[in-house]
Amino acid sequence: FIDDGSLIVIALLCYIFAAAMHLTDLFAPMKSLQKAALWTASLGFFFNLSSWLVRWVNMGDRENWKRMIDLDGVTHTWWFFSYVPFANLYDLSLAFAFGAAFTVLLIEHRPNTRFVGALALPLICLVLILAVFIGNEINHLQPVLDSYWRPIHVGVASLSYGIALVSFAVAVMFLIKD
Repeated sequence: FIDDGSLIVIALLCYIFAAAMHLTDLFAPMKSLQKAALWTASLGFFFNLSSWLVRWVNMGDRENWKRMIDLDGVTHTWWFFSYVPFANLYDLSLAFAFGAAFTVLLIEHRPNTRFVGALALPLICLVLILAVFIGNEINHLQPVLDSYWRPIHVGVASLSYGIALVSFAVAVMFLIKD
């Protein structure tokens, strides 16, 4: 199957270009540059999400999706969620950057908020650079952690960290502004 590492590098490049366009737009406002930055950030968001989803499929393919039927012959309804990629810091970094990019894209559609992308996208790039340097090995969880609550809990936490990253960037901007 396709490698998730190449998709995350493409997402990182899109985020870098979008951050550069946002920073340029702050100093030389142009409507076309604003739209191009928004589309490039959206493309990076798409590749970031695609990388995470490909990683999910790769984790299931690695074990041949074998957790569907237990040793007792009982079929689990939550078997698909036991392969959700939240096993190491690489997976969490992808979800963290995904949540931050999603927040940036939601906020940037409002008028007079183009500075949010200029502040948050470089931070998202740093998170993804960290993820690339960590490596994308697939780790298996301990059986005690294999529960249907794990993807819910860790997923919500990772997305909320992304929202907190954007909130932090906006708060620092307002502190510097005064």
